[in-house]
Amino acid sequence: MRLQYVLLFGCFILLQAPVNAQSELILTQTEQNFIDSIDEIHLCTDPDWMPYEGIDKNGQYTGIMSSFHELWSQMMGKPVVLIHTDSWEQSLAFIKQKKCDVLSSAQDLAERRDYLTVTKPHIQYSLALATHPDIPFIINLAQVKDKKFVMVKDYAAIKLIENNYPDLTIIEVNNAGEGLKLVEKGMAFAFIDTVPSINYQMLAYGVSHLKISGVLDEHYDMSVGIRRDLPELLSIYNKAIDATNESQRQQIMNQWLSVTVQYDADYSLVWKLLAGLLIILALSLYRYRVIHRHNHELQAVNKKLVRMSQNDQLTGLPNRYYLHEAFEKALQTYHRYQHQFSVIIIDIDHFKKVNDTYGHTVGDEVIKKIADMLSDNLRDTDIVGRWGGEEFLIVCPETDNVGARAVAEHMREFIAGTDFGLEAIHITASFGVTEYNENEAVDECIKRADMALYRAKEQGRNQTIVF
Repeated sequence: MRLQYVLLFGCFILLQAPVNAQSELILTQTEQNFIDSIDEIHLCTDPDWMPYEGIDKNGQYTGIMSSFHELWSQMMGKPVVLIHTDSWEQSLAFIKQKKCDVLSSAQDLAERRDYLTVTKPHIQYSLALATHPDIPFIINLAQVKDKKFVMVKDYAAIKLIENNYPDLTIIEVNNAGEGLKLVEKGMAFAFIDTVPSINYQMLAYGVSHLKISGVLDEHYDMSVGIRRDLPELLSIYNKAIDATNESQRQQIMNQWLSVTVQYDADYSLVWKLLAGLLIILALSLYRYRVIHRHNHELQAVNKKLVRMSQNDQLTGLPNRYYLHEAFEKALQTYHRYQHQFSVIIIDIDHFKKVNDTYGHTVGDEVIKKIADMLSDNLRDTDIVGRWGGEEFLIVCPETDNVGARAVAEHMREFIAGTDFGLEAIHITASFGVTEYNENEAVDECIKRADMALYRAKEQGRNQTIVF
């Protein structure tokens, strides 16, 4: 969030500043006449596609797109008013019936062009797969084209996937929660949506034991849908999108992918300053100390914001996307200096039995404890993160197979010798190890480590296999 200090009667008060619109848009006479002719802009949205957009329990428009439309509303000088709908399907019907003027976000599809146009894109997100944690990393859908996939009904991304993979079996559901539950129950192989939406919806619906097993080449371009009979509104929205700078975009994203800190101030203290110079001095000193403390708190919050974008929420370890960055850095070092690096994949043995016997809460505690053990006992140069579900992954710079095996065996014995307080189950873990081979893709290296892990599972678990 954006914070600023305001000088008021000699004291600093901490305020939260909103996203500021740029100066008034430069409109043509036709565009200006159109704006002058309307009182407000009617908007329909997807009620359940967070963190992008939604309608909360109080009936308020919310999500990333709500902040963008608020900003554009300020630029255009006209209020944007939400028209309530119960589903994305109903929102499409409403704009077709001219009950609303814009769709919060939409894509250009042939079957919509008789009643809808779209603006230029303003955000782009890749589509991803959410699967059970035991599924190896998926590079593209051609690897698993015989499986069943789940997507939310009437989403434009369905057409995108169908055009590229016409033989794919897609089950359409009413919302993300329904789709994630089908995958969780084994009734479908994977749920397809964007990465932020999958992460958000898994938390919202309490589906914590799926993982993102692949990020696809296909991506979703976020545009605004405009009624075809309102060409002036289309050109105005395009100008507002062009006028949105990168700082404003980033500030909006931080609002929805960050933590908000609120400070409650007792403003009666300000008026007490008038009681005399001594009180002013005393209060000024007091406020200085408060601000000093708040600065430290703010630094901690900023660090937390960075962690939220790069770290797993359950364990605090780096997440899958941070690990991919670590792979790329190790790969650059390899190509520049020929310094070898290795990958270790770890899977907790019989973890389903832990959940079935003790429940998911205890299962989460086991995952967190092992995460702490890995974080506290690996070498300073090793990078460990949560790969998904009960799997962890370690990138070992400057390390070949021999060194990586020694690291893996050290942690395997440490985990096997630790008392987790579960009388019915002895917690152990299996390890798959491999080193990077010249001229191969990082995904191939990861896949080989995954194969080593599954060999360790097949041969009885609680062991390390090197490929």
